[in-house]
Amino acid sequence: MNKKKTKLSNIILPSKKINYFLITILLFGIISGSIFLIVLNDTDKSNAILQIETFISNIDSNKIDNGLALKNSLIINYIFVGLIWGLGLSIIGVIFNIFLTYIKGFIIGFSISSIFLTYKYKGILMGLLYIFPHQIINIMVVCILTIYSIMFSHNLLTIIVSKNSKKNRSMLKKYVIILIFGVIASFISSILEVYMFPNLLKVIISLYTK
Repeated sequence: MNKKKTKLSNIILPSKKINYFLITILLFGIISGSIFLIVLNDTDKSNAILQIETFISNIDSNKIDNGLALKNSLIINYIFVGLIWGLGLSIIGVIFNIFLTYIKGFIIGFSISSIFLTYKYKGILMGLLYIFPHQIINIMVVCILTIYSIMFSHNLLTIIVSKNSKKNRSMLKKYVIILIFGVIASFISSILEVYMFPNLLKVIISLYTK
């Protein structure tokens, strides 16, 4: 049992150094997104608050088109998955993947801060609900894909130097499996975001309005 857990852990988190580095980049993005909202002028802050209020109001009044929402969520998630995986096929693309990880953190930080700014202490539960579980899955997908893209690019450079084509085929096969994982996990995340998140959010709204 312990061996299976160790093997699974090695698959999900294959390199501790890269893991810590990406987590740092992600946290920096979240902090930057939060600070960015604070330094915005009053007009931009009002626009952010208005967008959050409109979004929450549409959910509460069932004005969300689930089909369209699912389509948009899948497009956004698959853009991240496709870009990170595709850029990992080139050595220089890793730099952009690290930046995409930062952008993911920035968006999450900005969104959570906007919720807190709009609903004050009431926004704590909403902010937590925004993160869990679909954004946790998205973060996991982005981090795992980026980790493997960095490893793939590093191995690709090694292969170019050593000219070992057999190693290249084995490495590419594993990289394709990671892509499939990212696609499936992103689909699950989108389903949870569109069909579970609004219902749970309505429960929280009803608690505040009692």
